[in-house]
Amino acid sequence: LIPVIIPNLGVDRSSMRVTAWFVDPGEAVEAGDRLLEVMTSGVTCEVVSPCAGRLVRIERDLDAAVAEGDVVAQ
Repeated sequence: LIPVIIPNLGVDRSSMRVTAWFVDPGEAVEAGDRLLEVMTSGVTCEVVSPCAGRLVRIERDLDAAVAEGDVVAQ
């Protein structure tokens, strides 16, 4: 399994939260497909798939706090 990790988004990371998931577990994805959206200090950023495959599980629910380097899905 390849982990989906919150990358360095170049924004204030003090209070990042998951605001949307665009893919459900079991769905196929391509490298670069948007997987989720996080918000911090009024800035919304998308996190994309690191590779092609299938999303197996989501490890952080909507409104969960996340930080750079956190694994949020596989």
